[in-house]
Amino acid sequence: MKKSHLLLSAIGVLALCLANTHAGTGDIDANKVVQKEDVRIAQETNLSYSYVGGSDFKQGNAKKGDVSESNTDLKYVVSPEIRDGLLFRAGVEWERYSFGLYNDAHLPNTLQSTNLIVGFDIQLADQWLMRVDAAPGIYSDFVDLSSRDINVPIIIGASYLVNKDLQWVVGMSIDIWREFPVLPGVGVRWQFADQWVLNAILPNPRLEYQLTKTATLFVGGELKGGTYMVNGDFGRSHGEYKLNQTVLTYSEIRTGAGVSWKPIPFLTVEASGGVVPYREYDFNRADFRIHSDDVAPYAEIGISGNF
Repeated sequence: MKKSHLLLSAIGVLALCLANTHAGTGDIDANKVVQKEDVRIAQETNLSYSYVGGSDFKQGNAKKGDVSESNTDLKYVVSPEIRDGLLFRAGVEWERYSFGLYNDAHLPNTLQSTNLIVGFDIQLADQWLMRVDAAPGIYSDFVDLSSRDINVPIIIGASYLVNKDLQWVVGMSIDIWREFPVLPGVGVRWQFADQWVLNAILPNPRLEYQLTKTATLFVGGELKGGTYMVNGDFGRSHGEYKLNQTVLTYSEIRTGAGVSWKPIPFLTVEASGGVVPYREYDFNRADFRIHSDDVAPYAEIGISGNF
């Protein structure tokens, strides 16, 4: 396996297994479970959009052409409290990648997922919190949909609160479509000064500086992607028969800077920009891979709420 491919496989699990999605809405919130005993129902929602400019893609060492990208993600989760220290999680999520492709690209122009979110937040002890999430749904190019497009990725994560400033996170991602179905991960959140926080939890590791009570500046990265089933006629229509009805893993790495603003306590607006140094389409089961290590610019904006 090539070094870059191994790197994406290793870091990709952290992006999936540590429950820290966009703008902090997906992490295990100790305050909700430990401190807010009067809260019986919690809600979280997120909407984000990003655009990645074109960059040169290669198959092996052969240049193929430019690919650009638009990505939209919408998520809503409600968490009623079943009993002390136990919250049930139920929600829905929709994500879409739309690609601007070069001529004769052996790639889908759209990848989408529409899934449920079913899981639990559990307080195991005073300092231990746990999250278990399953995301049953359709993950495909949404052409000629069938039962083969259904997948159920699972996330299991645990958080250990050393104190109010330091939190360790460990987790496991299970995805039977992935080349490595079960993979572990680890991360840390550390407020090492009054205005500084190291939030080293994927898929959004970052260093944060609190500029004001409502505005935070940050630098860091973002890991995006997923596994998708292409349709049974995809290979034939693209002149590569072995790509019929097979799994495509899409991965990308982003790095940049941005600002997060809380106009009201439960609402966060975030804008960021930077570069994407690596993207990859991997049809692992068909031994077919196209990648780009050409730098492309990106911009992202999102809004999230916790109620």
